[in-house]
Amino acid sequence: MTELPIDISRLETATLDFPVGDVLSKKSEKLKRAKRIHSATYVGNIRHEKVDIVFQTHSDIFKVQTTIWLHYGGSIYLKGNITIPVERVISVDWI
Repeated sequence: MTELPIDISRLETATLDFPVGDVLSKKSEKLKRAKRIHSATYVGNIRHEKVDIVFQTHSDIFKVQTTIWLHYGGSIYLKGNITIPVERVISVDWI
């Protein structure tokens, strides 16, 4: 990642449009992302801990600090039924 992500609120995330296609190309990167999303979902539901989610839209890279409540059907769900497609997630990191 060469540019710094733009900080965005969870509610602003709901207004974004996501293209189809994965931002990660290596199988190992995709596996790491899946494991981190799984772990973040667990701590989000049990301990209500927030994470930094870095993701890409058509033209920009964003970062949102939030709790992941559910990972289902190729999307991660945030509070308020806001979704981010897993294939657009670059990284998930604990704050």
